[in-house]
Amino acid sequence: MKKLPLFVVALLALAVSGCAVRRAAEPAAAGGKSAAVAPQADSSAGETEDWDNVAEVQAHDPIEPANRGLFWFNHQVYTYVAKPFSAAYEAVFPELVRRGIRNAYENIRFPVRFVNHTLQGRLDRTAKETGRFLVNTTAGIGGVMKPADKIPALADIPQADTGQTLGKWGVPHGPYVVFPVLGPTSSRDLVGTVGDTALNPVAWLGLLFGGAVWTTAVSAPSGAHGVPDQMDRYDMATKDALDPYISARTGYMQNREAAVER
Repeated sequence: MKKLPLFVVALLALAVSGCAVRRAAEPAAAGGKSAAVAPQADSSAGETEDWDNVAEVQAHDPIEPANRGLFWFNHQVYTYVAKPFSAAYEAVFPELVRRGIRNAYENIRFPVRFVNHTLQGRLDRTAKETGRFLVNTTAGIGGVMKPADKIPALADIPQADTGQTLGKWGVPHGPYVVFPVLGPTSSRDLVGTVGDTALNPVAWLGLLFGGAVWTTAVSAPSGAHGVPDQMDRYDMATKDALDPYISARTGYMQNREAAVER
């Protein structure tokens, strides 16, 4: 029983890090359009999505009955575990502290963006990401603050991840899959998640030092800071939708297609 709280925190960290398998897989809004990407908790500069210009993406969902069952299961986890955690997290940590945690972990993920901008042939973005990282790491005290946002040349750099890179190389989405707790993904983005994890220094620390306690201590804040935003977007996607599953699936596919087109 003593290990239960640690397990719950680790579960939540995984859920938010991969919920909608990261990178932003935000569900669709009730009206059928995808919710705007916030910064899984991952945005390096306030980017804006123009969803009206994103073509409808048809999902290949060969195991829809199983996916619907897991979607229902995840809804219970989000409702009875993640949402209460979100409320407690916001009550305990002031918004300024939450923002600092979010900024620091976003800054740490610099290698993911650096490598993928480079693989996409966008060396201009690679250079800007490097400049942004140096400014935020030094003047921003390890990335807790984001002074680079005030430098026009370093602001508004689109996100980059391995799944997006594969998409730019012409790799199709593949089958749509919903995982317990982690949420939706495609086969392409599942491979992309492996690549992102390999490039993420947070994962390096967990492998280097090992042990459940250390891994949780390093990864939990990374996941916890995004829970409130994820819950808000999830509620917006499903609350008034006639078919929440279709709404979430459509939103995921549109979001990832928009990422590839950036």
